[in-house]
Amino acid sequence: MLRSSAVSAVSALLALAVVAPGAVAQAGQRASQGQSQSESRPKIAPLEIAFGIPTARPKAKGALRLATYNAENLFDDFDDPTLSGEYDDIKEATSEARLKAVAKAIRELDADVLCLQEIESKRCLEWFRDKYLKGMGYDYIASEDVGNSRGIEQSVLSRVPIRSAKVFTGEDLVISDMESRRTDAEAKRLGGTWAKPGATMGDKFQRSPLKVDLKTKDGYELTVFVVHFKAGAFDHQRELEALQVEQFIEEMLKENPNANVAVLGDFNGQPNAMSTKALRISDDGLVSGYDWRFDKSAPRERYTTHASGRSIDFIVMSPGLAADAVEGSYFVLGTPHAGSDWDWRKADENPPPNGYAADHYPVAIEIMTAVDKPASAFTRAADADGDAGARPSARPSATPSNADAPKPVPAATNADASGPRPVGDAPAADRSLAAELRAAGWTYILPEPKSNAARWGNTDTRTTWWPGYWKNEKTNATSVSQPKKPGFAGDAQDKPKWRDGGSPGPVTWVEWLCSKEGTGEGAGEGAGER
Repeated sequence: MLRSSAVSAVSALLALAVVAPGAVAQAGQRASQGQSQSESRPKIAPLEIAFGIPTARPKAKGALRLATYNAENLFDDFDDPTLSGEYDDIKEATSEARLKAVAKAIRELDADVLCLQEIESKRCLEWFRDKYLKGMGYDYIASEDVGNSRGIEQSVLSRVPIRSAKVFTGEDLVISDMESRRTDAEAKRLGGTWAKPGATMGDKFQRSPLKVDLKTKDGYELTVFVVHFKAGAFDHQRELEALQVEQFIEEMLKENPNANVAVLGDFNGQPNAMSTKALRISDDGLVSGYDWRFDKSAPRERYTTHASGRSIDFIVMSPGLAADAVEGSYFVLGTPHAGSDWDWRKADENPPPNGYAADHYPVAIEIMTAVDKPASAFTRAADADGDAGARPSARPSATPSNADAPKPVPAATNADASGPRPVGDAPAADRSLAAELRAAGWTYILPEPKSNAARWGNTDTRTTWWPGYWKNEKTNATSVSQPKKPGFAGDAQDKPKWRDGGSPGPVTWVEWLCSKEGTGEGAGEGAGER
């Protein structure tokens, strides 16, 4: 017996056939076309947090959390006739789901001063705050037109009173005169090579920095430069933009060497790009917030700031501000990653999965503002992983001599994820267990990509990897799982074969310390013996 709804449906189809011969066939054809279009629509990989940490670090008591976040074309629901449809009419940029996801990330971040990039306007930011960030205490907003044709601005949401906000105009906007600072001597000091002059957007900033002066109710003063340097293959222009920002800060420090200044934002260059080095190892004593990261032994993915697997968002501090920074407070907050199979330019046809916020991840550090320490209170410690590079400074340095500095372990095949790691950073229990395993003859053969194009942390399932495994040099026994006591018996499984599915997870400390790379004995077995 048919249910009433089914009877109604059949009746309707019969009626349609009587009233309009052929209409049923047309309707069926349309349904078939719709189904075909639905089936042809590309599927999006499930969301995952691939970089950063899933929850914000606990905030130190009395600390001010300073953060930066590129919110990726955060536009309101009002149509702006002055903006091109390419950006103002992207549904992804104004979808309710994505706005809620951005708000969720900001709530989790819980920054006191949040520096934003890719915001449509001050009106948009006020609308977003009032609708999605109620109760967060962001009573102060700065957002200025930075002269970008896309209609995106740098902005600040703050619980701390804002004293002034400005963008640079006229001669201050010109960057071509910074060519004189791109000297051979400066390149040697920075340990790199300047980019060759090429195509640029002109002789000015593509997007002016936003300079905001803040002052806490207790009198602590802070200046932030919110930047969004030119993206793409424009290394030369980014270098000029960074050098101009450095000069702005240099002028401030000449007037007040103790000034608390931070440069935050989307640098669009990785740590060793000359445009980034020009600021993070400036001879004005500027220093990267990365040196205050909470876990110095963590794989680099923990501090990756962009969905592409790059670190291009930074917090750089003056010595005066660095003196007040909280040790171990720097972190990157991971948000769901949409995967490389999603194209934001086609979001109208193929929206990202619910939960996706932006292609950048928030970066934060904390400052103690109760006592404003002078720049002389800041001493620059050596960074054992070598990420910081040479750090010349006119101010006192606590860098140890070469004899006292920790000796880095040689880089492994999987250097991006596991090395070089200073052995002294390994937990004592892991070092002890690794020593016992090695004494019993066990060696860990590190995972290895089949091609140079494959990288650790890449979730592309088309890449092929050799999984890691254990081998006993005394008995020739093999084990996929780590040998356990008593007797350090393995699982007796044969060594694995090449496997598709993307990179495996980072190696553990015990695995690293039992590998030939980790012990400094050279490369592993190599693909030839696989």
